[in-house]
Amino acid sequence: MTIRRIPSGSWMIDINIRKPDGSWIRVRKVSPVQTKRGAAQYEREVRAAVLSRSGAKEEKRKPVRTFASFAGFFIETYATTNNRPSTVREKRRALGRGLLDELGRLRLDQISARHVESFKARRKKDGVAPKTINEELAILSKILGYAEEIGELTTQPPKIRRLKAQKPAFDFLDFKEGNRLLQAAARAPQPWCAMIPTAMLTGLRLGELRALRWDDIDLVAARIHVRQAADDVNVLHPPKSGQSRVVDLPRKAVELLGAHQQHARGELVFSRQDGSMLQRWECESKTKAAKHDHALAKACRAAGLRRIGWHALRHTYASHLVMSGAGLLEVKELLGHASLEMTMRYAHLSPGARRRAVELLDGADSRQHSGNGDPSDEFNPRNS
Repeated sequence: MTIRRIPSGSWMIDINIRKPDGSWIRVRKVSPVQTKRGAAQYEREVRAAVLSRSGAKEEKRKPVRTFASFAGFFIETYATTNNRPSTVREKRRALGRGLLDELGRLRLDQISARHVESFKARRKKDGVAPKTINEELAILSKILGYAEEIGELTTQPPKIRRLKAQKPAFDFLDFKEGNRLLQAAARAPQPWCAMIPTAMLTGLRLGELRALRWDDIDLVAARIHVRQAADDVNVLHPPKSGQSRVVDLPRKAVELLGAHQQHARGELVFSRQDGSMLQRWECESKTKAAKHDHALAKACRAAGLRRIGWHALRHTYASHLVMSGAGLLEVKELLGHASLEMTMRYAHLSPGARRRAVELLDGADSRQHSGNGDPSDEFNPRNS
């Protein structure tokens, strides 16, 4: 007997039954009675129905849904429960970019490796970047995996191979460029004269800056408690990692925010004239036309710099920390990265890190001793 509880909290059965003719059938179903005992009873009933023609008839197998139908079910149940609203919207957009057109009419059990490869080939032919294609493949994989998990798909889904994609390069300002931007931003109107420097001196994401409240800032202790972020439609949710974090402030940031507090228009640190939250499009327009330049683009132009986005200020913050000798673990905590792997992209900026590592050998004890640490070795340091 095999019963288990799936991540969504539902009890289900997953059994292999050998029929009298020697063939096997696998049955994976969510139990109608959502208790462990109820699932165990349901498993016995299903097994009996399969093995005995004289017993209760095996419940009719539901027709397998099409990918389009199940994708909608996945979004409305799994995604809306487990993902942030912005992530749900991105999954909807990704499905609409090509997955539904290519695979929507197929039943879940009809989708094969050939269909997946055809989808990849078409998207690549359309000039779509490998990174974007991989994001779409990840959603496809998640949907098929979830269908198998809850018993909607009783056959194994196809193996999905992702495209090789180069690690994205990131742009940042060097120290001189950063100083030029700070000087130019000081001449910008409110709230940009404070928001741009704060972004570069704290590494906060744009959504975190827009959601930042004065209650989150302790100027005496020189720290910010990053508790929430605003998405594209100003819905608040936890930061990207799902965890709040504390960011210590340099003196420049403390002085800047202290002066900016005199212009406070409400509980938000950076806001519109009426105190309401800044819209995403007000901070960073999607077009690069000069007439639609946002405040950061205007500050870059005034400083004689290339046009950059707000995330480049986050990269600048991290790069300056590493180039100044900060450890990667400390940078990881300040940025709120979920894993050190994300922070490792800045490792190459550490000044002379590899050189210093090699120089450690020059300070090692020059005496010879065995490499196995044998206490009887006369050259072992513990015997000296």
